[in-house]
Amino acid sequence: MNEALVLAHGAFHGPWCWAPTIEHVEARGVKCVAVDLNRGGLGPDRDALQSAVDALRSEGHRVHAIGHSLGCCSVAALDPATLATAMLLAGPVANHPDLPNDREMIADGFVENLVPQDDGRAILPRDFSKHAFYHRCTNEEAEAALDQLRPTFVYGTATSEPPFWQQLPVTYIACTDDRAVEPAYQEAVAKRLPYAVHLDWDHSPMLGHAQALAEAIFEAMGRAE
Repeated sequence: MNEALVLAHGAFHGPWCWAPTIEHVEARGVKCVAVDLNRGGLGPDRDALQSAVDALRSEGHRVHAIGHSLGCCSVAALDPATLATAMLLAGPVANHPDLPNDREMIADGFVENLVPQDDGRAILPRDFSKHAFYHRCTNEEAEAALDQLRPTFVYGTATSEPPFWQQLPVTYIACTDDRAVEPAYQEAVAKRLPYAVHLDWDHSPMLGHAQALAEAIFEAMGRAE
């Protein structure tokens, strides 16, 4: 069966951030499509992602999806019937009464450093972004990423009944040295979702720890029914 992976980037980022991970995943025969989000909110982002999923299905692929950080919201809003598996990387998860409040998810200083833009988007200062997103990446990786960050619409999760993660195999990928999304929140999610993988890395393993992330992706894809 032809396998495909749709990738949803997080806040301030773009499809470019997935390039190192895509290189490892496509080397093993999986077609990858990184979707450009930041289209105005959860609804438009989700629709763009669903369109990519539907297009791949029409080509005969079995489709998997991964969301990073804010991109988890869009992935969790997809039609679960159109996916074989999904992965949520270092981001929020809705529909669990035992999880901490979303406000407890954000690391100290993150909200305070957001700079509102006239169009409703927000951006983080370069120095804080480097601290929050890339402290385990090489300086070269971090600086290249910082040059491409952009203002983003920030939004939260949408609930569904039953929860998205009860309707197909969903794996939570927790980053244990994260400075953007609290590791304690990620661990709470990892303990409650059916499947979890832990990466000893910062908020951006798709850039600085791509091979390990690719292995986690293949492990999660292997749970397809």
